[in-house]
Amino acid sequence: MSDTIEAIVSSKGQVTLPAAMRAKLGIQPGSHIHFELRGNELVIKPELPMSAYYGMLKNYKLDPADLEIEKEPDRAFE
Repeated sequence: MSDTIEAIVSSKGQVTLPAAMRAKLGIQPGSHIHFELRGNELVIKPELPMSAYYGMLKNYKLDPADLEIEKEPDRAFE
């Protein structure tokens, strides 16, 4: 099931995103959106705010070995 709403492109290539779709996707003034071509379809996706990522790694177990960085040997300068 998909929501379909028609819009008209202005002479400047601008389109107004319908209010109902902006609300459903959380798009507000200043939001960043991404445009993607999939064949003959244009997909518009909102960029998620950083708050959307909060807590997503809470169950991730950190292995201290992952933090070890191999040190480059000292070089002799002449």
